[in-house]
Amino acid sequence: MEIRRLQENDYPLLSSAIQLLIPEEDRDDSIASSSHLMRALADKNCYFIVCLIDSSPVGYLSAFRFPAIENDVFYVYLYDIIVDEKFRNKGLGSRMIAELKKYCKEDGVEHIWVGTSLENEAARKTFENTGAQKVSETYIEYIYRINIEV
Repeated sequence: MEIRRLQENDYPLLSSAIQLLIPEEDRDDSIASSSHLMRALADKNCYFIVCLIDSSPVGYLSAFRFPAIENDVFYVYLYDIIVDEKFRNKGLGSRMIAELKKYCKEDGVEHIWVGTSLENEAARKTFENTGAQKVSETYIEYIYRINIEV
């Protein structure tokens, strides 16, 4: 097993992880273009971490770093973490979070922020077991859809 942060030249691996691990309905029935993914991989504020078994992605984590405006620190938002059903409950999510925390420390990040639904007990357990502190009991998510004309 190998857990590592993807680099600029890892587009094929990122694309494979997305195809294998993120359900189509969660991708809004579309697939990110290669140029979009390559730009994201080149952005040092984007963290893409994969767990590989026999060179095949079985876990995926994405997060991004942004500056706070109230002080001179950076935060990371852990956006997505997915482990293939066949490999769940084996500590892979925890190991990917540990890898993210290592890079955050190197990058001077003060906090990692993550949210999940109250019903997602597996995610809650993973976050709590990896040192996250619960700050509220409710989570309401909103989204703005911006129509961009190309």
